[in-house]
Amino acid sequence: MDSAQRLLPLFPLPLVQFPGALTPLHIFEPRYRKLLKDVLETDRTFGVVYRRDEPQSSADPVSVGCSVEVVAEHELPDGRSNIVCRGIRRFRVMANIAGEPYARAEVEFFDDEPLRGDLSQEVSRISRLLWRVITIGRRLGEVSGVADEDPPEFPSDPQLFSSTVCSYLEIEMDEKQELLELVDTDERLRRASRLLEGLSVEYERRAFTVEVAKKNGYGGHVKPE
Repeated sequence: MDSAQRLLPLFPLPLVQFPGALTPLHIFEPRYRKLLKDVLETDRTFGVVYRRDEPQSSADPVSVGCSVEVVAEHELPDGRSNIVCRGIRRFRVMANIAGEPYARAEVEFFDDEPLRGDLSQEVSRISRLLWRVITIGRRLGEVSGVADEDPPEFPSDPQLFSSTVCSYLEIEMDEKQELLELVDTDERLRRASRLLEGLSVEYERRAFTVEVAKKNGYGGHVKPE
């Protein structure tokens, strides 16, 4: 795993950012308006770290996050902004840098360990499974933001593909954070596959229930086995 260090502005958020994933953000706090202004004047990048958004939690943000690039921005008349960020690369926070008005840290970038075998067949299988979950979930109103009728083009690179899959998963943020921190692509794919299989069964069951309910009692009798 190659690594590189740099000083990076940090934006703690109650979400887990993955490489390759697009994330819309609404910037309204003065300190993050300043962060946005600064990064737009330089390389347009900052770091997103997961912060548990719980009143009873006083814990600091986690130490593994993902750098993002601002790919679109729209400033509103009152100084707030709507932006879209694309995940670039994961990092570990090595040292927090005190200062105002927003947090910064010395970070070290990292990637997954080298692949131990050919994962192309597993990538293809999970692509089909993910599209099935997206399709059923969209019908149920559980999945949004995927407007295309045709299957989206997922990355062929197994590491980036595994991150893309995880960004789609509707699971607890703590579980997403665990997937982000993994450095074993094969393990991330295995976990994502199990989660998708479970979602597929659940969505199909709910879709069947919805279709039967629409018939309002005229769905016919179930034949005994």
